[in-house]
Amino acid sequence: MIILLVGTTGVHHTLVAAHLYLKKNISAGEFAHLDGYCDLSLEGSGFPIAIGCDGYGNNVYTLGLGRLVEIGNRAINGFSQIMGFDSSQLLIRELRIPGDLDIWAASKANWMPMGMGNAINRLVADRVISREFKRIKSEALRLTEQVALLQGVSDNMTGLGFKAG
Repeated sequence: MIILLVGTTGVHHTLVAAHLYLKKNISAGEFAHLDGYCDLSLEGSGFPIAIGCDGYGNNVYTLGLGRLVEIGNRAINGFSQIMGFDSSQLLIRELRIPGDLDIWAASKANWMPMGMGNAINRLVADRVISREFKRIKSEALRLTEQVALLQGVSDNMTGLGFKAG
């Protein structure tokens, strides 16, 4: 299966959520050091960004859809249905957090000279993601549970490293 996390950008909160989903123990202070974090050249490619492979063999990607995330998400879902894909082949998960439009807007400052645009991008992204880290982590856990159900794994997920209760 392909797992695609979509949001306003693919190199900020969606990238952090993808790494959290892949069982990387990332603390609220470590996310800024992830490969690809705030990398606007990856974002500017327009292609899904490969993050890794989960324990089931599913490939995990992120994709930035800009400020019209809902429309982009519906378009991708509609196209996947037309092509005959189902949830066993493609799982698209929209990830929105308060402040994600601020991150998207800051990412547009990339054109500024002397690295100022990149500094603004990082400053805004770091602040928003730090503030919303618990929410992002919670979304990653929900994705873990959804994928486990799609893979036919028992409700008892203690074998996957989760604590019961």
